[in-house]
Amino acid sequence: DSTFPTRSARHGTLLTRTRGRLNIRRSENSTLHEPPCWECACRLCRHHTVSYLHHLDKAKEPMMWTLATEHNLHYMGWLMRTQREKILSDEM
Repeated sequence: DSTFPTRSARHGTLLTRTRGRLNIRRSENSTLHEPPCWECACRLCRHHTVSYLHHLDKAKEPMMWTLATEHNLHYMGWLMRTQREKILSDEM
């Protein structure tokens, strides 16, 4: 049990497979019209762009923190699942 995914989301950081830690608050993200992570199937990555999340964060919209938290929890679930599979198959 960890507060890391939710705390990171509240501070504008998305945990992604393709970009690593993505800080939504950086100014260059205001023009990035693509999903935060191409490999993720969560609602945030399927329906929203990085620039839209940047806008929500700058406007202090609670929806950004909700979407980011959901995404980070989805990512952590995927990460733990893949690590568990690697342990069980003696890859790790």
